[in-house]
Amino acid sequence: MLNIKSILLVTASLLVSAGAHAEREWPDRVFDCQVVTIKGAQGLVSLQSLSPEDARKGAVGKTAVTLLGNQGSAARVIQCVEKGQGNKFTDSSFQAWFEKLDQ
Repeated sequence: MLNIKSILLVTASLLVSAGAHAEREWPDRVFDCQVVTIKGAQGLVSLQSLSPEDARKGAVGKTAVTLLGNQGSAARVIQCVEKGQGNKFTDSSFQAWFEKLDQ
């Protein structure tokens, strides 16, 4: 059976955890990043991030879908664009491939 000390300790822990959770900034923007995988293939990584700079950093090491439909680990980022903002990739052939993904 739980005694009063245990109940108070658990309650205090939950309150501290909830406060820390509420203070953390959660990413609410989605970015699509054109990447090059470890094997040299171009691909796409989509992720939530707070800023374009964070998206570029966060995309490295993530699993990318390549132009041929395979998967690979992103080694470097070419460009990230924010979803829903009307931005396009500067590489027109990559942009055309990207647009076909949504269909």
